[in-house]
Amino acid sequence: MTRNAELLERTALEMMGEIGLDALTLAAVAQRAGVSRATAYREFGDKNGMIGAVARAEVGAMIALGYREVDLFAPLPEVVHAAVRFALTHLRGHPVIRRVRDHEPRWLLDAAIAHGNSAGTLVETVSAFVTPIVGARPDAADLAVPPEQAAEIIVRIVLSHILVPRSGLSDGEIAAAAVRAVLRG
Repeated sequence: MTRNAELLERTALEMMGEIGLDALTLAAVAQRAGVSRATAYREFGDKNGMIGAVARAEVGAMIALGYREVDLFAPLPEVVHAAVRFALTHLRGHPVIRRVRDHEPRWLLDAAIAHGNSAGTLVETVSAFVTPIVGARPDAADLAVPPEQAAEIIVRIVLSHILVPRSGLSDGEIAAAAVRAVLRG
């Protein structure tokens, strides 16, 4: 990634949290970043390319932080529980997620739903990161479903509670429900 691309991504992320995605333009991001519009278009192609690049970077950053925050060597029920709680806390605190959820939720729904031959949805992308972690564990036999399905169930539980933040369930209860949904017994 070029230095300009990194600068543009950071600037776009900041602006997304401030003004949302509808009002965001590649030209405005380029201007605030102090680079030419041509550079912004060369790096991302268009607004959707820029949003996609920022989203991929943020998903990667969240997963890297999750790897540090969740004890991946704990028993599987504890890992699932801790991972769900981490994801809920992280996403609820993310300024862009909050802004978009509260003012432009169609963007989150759009990211979660497949469109024609589109690349992976948010659910598929995050599940692809989670599946190897769950499936490579010695206690993976404790899963009630294959690792790919367990990852998808966990991601969908988290996403549904981010999209609809009001719940009669605490984060601990949501995490416990995820554990029950993917593990035997």
